[in-house]
Amino acid sequence: MSEKLNSTVLNVDSITSLEELRKKMGVNKKYFYKVLFSHDKFYREIEIPKRKSGKFRKLSVPSMALKNMQRWILDNILYEVGVNEKAMGFVPSRSIITNAYNHLAKKYILKLDIKDFFPSIGFGRVLSTFKKLNFPSEVSSALANICIYKNELPQGAPTSPYLANLVCRNMDSRIQGLCKKHGLNYTRYADDITISGNRRVFWVEKEVEKIINSYHFFLNKEKTVRLKPGDCKRVTGIVVNEKISVPKNLKRGLRQSIYYIKKNGLDDHLKWIQFKESSDQYIKYLYGVASFIRMVEIEKGIEFIEQLNTLFNQNQEVEYQISEDELLSFDHIDWSLLDI
Repeated sequence: MSEKLNSTVLNVDSITSLEELRKKMGVNKKYFYKVLFSHDKFYREIEIPKRKSGKFRKLSVPSMALKNMQRWILDNILYEVGVNEKAMGFVPSRSIITNAYNHLAKKYILKLDIKDFFPSIGFGRVLSTFKKLNFPSEVSSALANICIYKNELPQGAPTSPYLANLVCRNMDSRIQGLCKKHGLNYTRYADDITISGNRRVFWVEKEVEKIINSYHFFLNKEKTVRLKPGDCKRVTGIVVNEKISVPKNLKRGLRQSIYYIKKNGLDDHLKWIQFKESSDQYIKYLYGVASFIRMVEIEKGIEFIEQLNTLFNQNQEVEYQISEDELLSFDHIDWSLLDI
């Protein structure tokens, strides 16, 4: 990251003290300072199953009031700062779709995973990010405190993905430069790095690892994937062989769920699949899958959503609309049921 981050930071250029920050946020004085000095008390920790049996993803979910403060920081400060053009995750106008398009119809794909990505970004790196936006030390420290939990970026806070993108700006630029020099395509979606080309790309892994290590990140070698001609190629859950598409088993699974609910009723279906959460949670899961499909295959996704609306005798699509942030946050969708 450069010495200073270029930013317009509209509406916040007058923030030179904690009180000015609090007033800009519109937060109660007592609550504001309580968050600053005991913010760990404003989170609840939950575990969401991963695809591998017995594995869980830990989410640290902030209280609604704290989440609103973080959202203010994201909208009024962080979004005013540009990230690397190859950072695809949780950036306005970019998505898993734009990420996948970068690697469409490439013969070779290398997929790397950064180990403990969010936990590796602690208070010091976040503090440095705000200082580079020219905030005074006291204000920078307060902003970092609001965004950090147990000395790491909490998975579940709206500020975490974009802060991670800012922390990785220089790293992204160096990897992008290396790949561009050799005619390869590079993108990063949170902790998922993808490199592709029409000639072998696997040699670049060691060079990329050196760059990543220099920024105090490490690769999870167990998650490295090397795809060659003839392989089914997926990038962030999307098939990119000839055209972008949703994996067939995902559509088939949703179609089967709808069929069995029609045939046996929702309660009996939930008992049969041994779904342990509430029926409302399962409905949200189904709409989440349909929304994911719609992001990639619009007509097919809309068809599924219409079927779900009919199935549950409602016209409340808005209630169950899933944004990409929510869809990939693992907050309410059991992705262990999806093979993506």
